[in-house]
Amino acid sequence: PEEAAAGHGPGGSGGAEGTFGFAAGRKRQPPLSAQSAFSFIPTSREGPPELSYFNRKAKTGDISTYDAIFKRQEGYNEHLHRSDRQHAKSRGLNIIEEEMARPVAVLSSSEYGKRINKPLEQPVKTHARINHVKADFYRRNGIICLTERPCPSLDPC
Repeated sequence: PEEAAAGHGPGGSGGAEGTFGFAAGRKRQPPLSAQSAFSFIPTSREGPPELSYFNRKAKTGDISTYDAIFKRQEGYNEHLHRSDRQHAKSRGLNIIEEEMARPVAVLSSSEYGKRINKPLEQPVKTHARINHVKADFYRRNGIICLTERPCPSLDPC
């Protein structure tokens, strides 16, 4: 009786569930500040469409079944696994050039070498060590065999 009057138990209003409007079986969503930054899924994309993966038009054309069977190239390509597989093991595809032309790479492995032609910094030679090995190792201390060789028969080295 006391539990029912306090709102707990089978006859009560449910306490916090009745106050906050949560169902008995539903799990409560944590507040936005407690959620991870990676768990947020935006409802729409705000970025420019040219930086999207889906914005690029496909350059490869569809080949009809008739053309694939009856209008095949003559000859044999020994590099293909079977002669009827056009792009087996990426033969005949220019994947690297296509990935370099895209603003957003499709393959995640293409990100590693994408900006190889664009250096991060300009080469500065203020701290370069040019000709230090020759100047330090072969010092000009008067040893004839290191500075000049007057005669090969008298060379002590």
